[in-house]
Amino acid sequence: MPSDPCPCGKKVEGTPRKYEECCQPIHLGNQVASTPEQLMRSRYSAYFYALGQYIHDTHHQDYRGNTSPEEFTQSAESTQWCHLEVVQSSQQDSSGVVEFKASFIDKDKLHTLHEVSNFVFENDYWLYTDGQFQPKTSQKINRNQPCPCGSGLKAKRCCL
Repeated sequence: MPSDPCPCGKKVEGTPRKYEECCQPIHLGNQVASTPEQLMRSRYSAYFYALGQYIHDTHHQDYRGNTSPEEFTQSAESTQWCHLEVVQSSQQDSSGVVEFKASFIDKDKLHTLHEVSNFVFENDYWLYTDGQFQPKTSQKINRNQPCPCGSGLKAKRCCL
């Protein structure tokens, strides 16, 4: 896990950042997300690794309802996340917006969740509030095509 490329897909000079240098310090509390995009990327990685407590703690309390950290963990564990694309991001003084597409595999289909997410800056921390979902897409994965996770393997030898 630590020496693997970070699931958030962040690159520096075209090279994928390693998890231990990218989102892990934020997950461990050694670093704070400095932008809405960085928080969103760290939340995606937390979903990838099923870190329910982190997902819970970075979701603004006024928007998460009564969802427990365990429920976030269970939701994350039941999904096979495979790719993140940040479409665009912007921020003002105390608010930000990140549009992204997160892909996951369910059975033999690749689904893409497209969301425009809202963030607020409170008490020196960025927090996710809510988002507006765009139409979800799905497509069948051919067993012999490259795996959508980006491993370079055929889908049948990787995520299917």
